[in-house]
Amino acid sequence: MTKRQLGLTFIVLGSLGIVGLFGIDLLGAGQFNGIGPTQRLGLLAAGAVILVGLTLLPLGDKPA
Repeated sequence: MTKRQLGLTFIVLGSLGIVGLFGIDLLGAGQFNGIGPTQRLGLLAAGAVILVGLTLLPLGDKPA
């Protein structure tokens, strides 16, 4: 697995995490109207995973 593939994997996983968090909000599976504190932490974590993935993309075909 190269660093570019690992970066793309992180970006996809972070994006799926964000979509999942908003999907939970659409289902109404929480006590808060809108985005609750736990969802905010999840969004921050997913954003951090995406940022790590973006930093790995320019490293190219080096082994991970």
